[in-house]
Amino acid sequence: MVKRRRRKSGNRSGMAVIASVVLVFCVVLMYNSVQLNERLTENKATVESLQGQIEEQTELKEALKEKEEYMQSDEYFKELAREKLGLAGENDIIFKKSE
Repeated sequence: MVKRRRRKSGNRSGMAVIASVVLVFCVVLMYNSVQLNERLTENKATVESLQGQIEEQTELKEALKEKEEYMQSDEYFKELAREKLGLAGENDIIFKKSE
């Protein structure tokens, strides 16, 4: 009978150790899960911010492309000649100040 009691108490202590290890393992997994969820939330916010920046840069690129096309047109050169050089077009009426 003495041998049986030792076995049962040995089994109980072994089970207690295994249960403790499993419990610690579960706690560690839960902690890591929380940490990963926080990082995921931060990364999602970063992705949204970067998507916004991409959209802004795409719009800026389109605006610059349109401006480049306009700056290569005859209309731009006429406007530049009027503003910078004071030239007039064919159908423009010129008013002069009398002295």
